Amino acid sequence: MTVLRTDWMKKCEDKAVLLLEGNDDCNIIKKFRQDNNVRNNFGFCNCKSDSQVLSKLQALLRESDRPEVIGIILDADNDTNARYQEIIESKVGYFYKKLPDSMPETGLIHKENELPKLGIWIMPNNKDNGALEEFYLELATDINTDFIDKTIRQAEGENLTSFKPQHRNKAIMHTYFAWQDSPSAPLHSAINKIALDNNRDIAKAFKKWLTNLFN
Repeated sequence: MTVLRTDWMKKCEDKAVLLLEGNDDCNIIKKFRQDNNVRNNFGFCNCKSDSQVLSKLQALLRESDRPEVIGIILDADNDTNARYQEIIESKVGYFYKKLPDSMPETGLIHKENELPKLGIWIMPNNKDNGALEEFYLELATDINTDFIDKTIRQAEGENLTSFKPQHRNKAIMHTYFAWQDSPSAPLHSAINKIALDNNRDIAKAFKKWLTNLFN
C-alpha cells in the first residue's frame, strides 16, 4: 500500500514559510518551484482553507518567536481588491501599519520595523478575478480548454452540473484529468504529468515574487 507523505506540507513553524489554501495549491507551487529552479529555502504550510490561511498568519504574527519571512497565496475568486482588503482587515493591519492601499500587480513584498517580511500573492495575477486554476491553465500547454469548456456547456444544458460560476476553470481542469490514464489518480499526481510553459509573463512575474520574497 502506497502511503502519501505530506510532511513537507506541514512546515508551518519554519523561519521562512509559505501559507497556502490546500493540498492542490501546495503541489502546484512545489512543482513550479522545482521546474523554475527556485531555491528550496522555505517551508510549505497547508492551511486547508482561505480563512485558515488568514488565521494562521495572525497566529504567527502574535508569537514571540515569529518567522523571519511569511508568504501567503490566496485566490482572488470574484474580486481581487475585496480579497486584499479582507487580508488587511483580518488584524494584519493591526501589525503592519504601512501596507499599500491596493494590491500591487507584481505581488506584495513588505518589510516594516521588526516584523516578519510579508509577501502576498493573489491568484491568478494580483489583478484578475479567479484562482489558482487560472494560473495553472495559463501555463498548461497540453490542455484544450475551449474543447473541454464546450463539453461542459453541453453537460450544463442537460442539467448535469452544479458547480459555482467562479469554479469553472476548476471544473475544466478536473475534467481534463478525468479523461487521462488512471482517471482516479489524485490531482497532485496528475499535475506532475503536464508540461507547463514557464516562459509566460505570469510565470516570470510569479517566480520573481517568490524569489525576491525568500531571498
